[in-house]
Amino acid sequence: MKVLDLFRREAGVGGLRFLVLAALSGLSNAGVLAIINVAAANVQDKADNFRNLVLFGLAIALFVVTQRTLMIEVCEKVERLIDRMRTRLVERARRAEYLDLDEVGRAEIYACLTRETQILSQAAPNIVIAVQSAILVGFTLLYMAALSETAFLLSAGFTLLGAMIHLSRSGEVKRQLRAAFERENALIEGLSDMLDGFKEVKMSTDRSDAIARRIARISAEVTRMRIGTQTAYATDFVTSQVTFFILTGIMVFVVPNVSQAYIEVVVMTTTASLFLIGPVSNVVGSLPIFANANAAAENITRLEARLGSVGAGPAAVAGRFAGFRRIVLDRATFSHHAAGGESGFRVGPVDLTVERGVTLFLTGGNGSGKTTFIRLLIGLYPASSGVIRVDGAPVTAAALADYRNLFSVIFSDNHLFAELYGIQEIDAALADELFALLEMQHKSKLEDGRFTVTKLSGGQRKRLALIGSLLEKRPICVFDEWAADQDPHFREKFYRVVLPFLKDRGITVLAITHDDAYFDLADIHVDMKNGGLNVVRTASAMAE
Repeated sequence: MKVLDLFRREAGVGGLRFLVLAALSGLSNAGVLAIINVAAANVQDKADNFRNLVLFGLAIALFVVTQRTLMIEVCEKVERLIDRMRTRLVERARRAEYLDLDEVGRAEIYACLTRETQILSQAAPNIVIAVQSAILVGFTLLYMAALSETAFLLSAGFTLLGAMIHLSRSGEVKRQLRAAFERENALIEGLSDMLDGFKEVKMSTDRSDAIARRIARISAEVTRMRIGTQTAYATDFVTSQVTFFILTGIMVFVVPNVSQAYIEVVVMTTTASLFLIGPVSNVVGSLPIFANANAAAENITRLEARLGSVGAGPAAVAGRFAGFRRIVLDRATFSHHAAGGESGFRVGPVDLTVERGVTLFLTGGNGSGKTTFIRLLIGLYPASSGVIRVDGAPVTAAALADYRNLFSVIFSDNHLFAELYGIQEIDAALADELFALLEMQHKSKLEDGRFTVTKLSGGQRKRLALIGSLLEKRPICVFDEWAADQDPHFREKFYRVVLPFLKDRGITVLAITHDDAYFDLADIHVDMKNGGLNVVRTASAMAE
């Protein structure tokens, strides 16, 4: 079982200490039954009664100490395991390449980091109880064997029969749980479509209805699958209860007729069979929790393997390219992969030189490849062919992280980070200057490295993103349609004030734009069409 293997391998659950504590807990529990039976048979003997009372108290004390210690230790180890798994998943996800992460799918990552780890956490105490109950069943059967061979054989037979019935159904239950997990991931995707695209959803009744129908359909499918598995477990539980009711009846009505057992033995075996109902119910009742935990462990392990297979790039070397003079794209291309393994839209081959400190405007119609080209240029997409060089040195896979650190990027669908992650020391003077420059000092401010207010208009959020970007003090700033969300005043201020502000500080600017009224501010203007790049003009050509 994957969950037990995971707990044993990474949390130390299932080792010698675990087994000893579980055995002592089960033994003390079975001891309580044996002591009660002995005491009931000798209730008139006061000396024996006192001795049995002491043994009864010791058995309970042993149970309390071992069971409590066992549950606390296991839960602590499992929670630490979950913490390590979460950290590992996040680490592997952040080191994965952009295209690899897209292929894995965000929904599965969200599910494993939240729902599946929660299932493991909730399952730990139940699994401990189930293991302890299983051990208790074993000790109780041994006790019954000492009382009556016939009673033992009947009890063992009924227990084995119940286990075989469950095992015969476990494969189908496992398949249903895996299918439910996949459909729940699709449900998360549907909810993300509705919430992330809420503006678009509100603008189309047909789209809204279609998304709602899809979510409802998937939810109904998940419900049917979960009901199916719970029905199987309910059947198992009821079957186990009825089985032991029948077993108890056999102890009373059949055993005396096929065995030479005395009445005292019949009473003891009947009591033992009744005592078995509790631990067996614990074991059977934990089966759905155990199966869910096993499925969760498999899902997390599978995701770890997928993220691990994409590999992690070498650690960045701080400042490797910080003093760059020029970036050269030499016949660089990138091709999207279409369905069926065929080549999709292609950008390039591109030949372009970007000198330090220049301002480059990139234009082109929708679908011309501007965003794909920018992602190729900044290292987010790997070159399918050709090469990118920094001061003559090719940007290899080993240097990719260092190359990316040259760029501070605000994408068209930019995510605004409320906290300025990665900035070790914020330049307070520069921050005040930027807040004033972008007229945001009355809207938000920085406290403890965080923007105090982020629930703003789209244009204002982009201005906060610009502040955060410039505080990174990277040598290259990339803007993907930054001015598109701004009103006329800030659009003009961006081109006439902010870009010269950056140029004066020697910052290289790469901007995707459609604002032809400001093209004169670019040192280089390149235009894209059908994935090809054409240099429209350069500063030197303009000077001539």
